[in-house]
Amino acid sequence: MIKTIFTTAVVVIILNAIGHAGMAAWRYFQVRDQAQQLILFGGKTPTADLEYQIAEIAEQFEVPLAREDIVVTRNGPRTVAEAYFTMPIEVFPRIFYPADLSFMVEAFSVEVMTPGRN
Repeated sequence: MIKTIFTTAVVVIILNAIGHAGMAAWRYFQVRDQAQQLILFGGKTPTADLEYQIAEIAEQFEVPLAREDIVVTRNGPRTVAEAYFTMPIEVFPRIFYPADLSFMVEAFSVEVMTPGRN
């Protein structure tokens, strides 16, 4: 009986940690993917605005990414966004593991020429 309770408790603790890590990974990938979309379709948007928009997306997904930790640079048609942050992941009730995360997304702006425009 005690062995069953102990085994069940260990399984619940492991599943809890996996669930929290999975949710943190999902939020991270959502922010990274939406940042990629912003960079891809924001070829004419000022870099400061892109940094602000990425920070807003991170806040929406509860990712602790401050605007100071986001760097957007543009070199001609190439735009790059880099972000570095630490996300606390709850591995045990009230015990957090600080996961250092980062991403870099880039895109090239292609301007389509329409007939009659110079």
